[in-house]
Amino acid sequence: MVKMLKNKLEIDPNEFAMNLIKSTVKEPGDTNQRFIKEQLTLYLESYYLIKDFNKLETSQFETMKHQQISELFDKMLVRRFNP
Repeated sequence: MVKMLKNKLEIDPNEFAMNLIKSTVKEPGDTNQRFIKEQLTLYLESYYLIKDFNKLETSQFETMKHQQISELFDKMLVRRFNP
């Protein structure tokens, strides 16, 4: 469900959404149709929320990598020109 790849968090959107809807309980007054619609809505919202989270995590991870590389080059240049 959740993978850690060198400090990068990735969540499986399908598995997350399925576990979320499995935990919902039908209210006594709800019809089957209403309950199914609510579960479908919950599934879709959570699925796309996690996909967005994973994209954000990836972009932040890449930004951090680029920033760290830039800082490393800056340090190397400073040392080269200021022995």
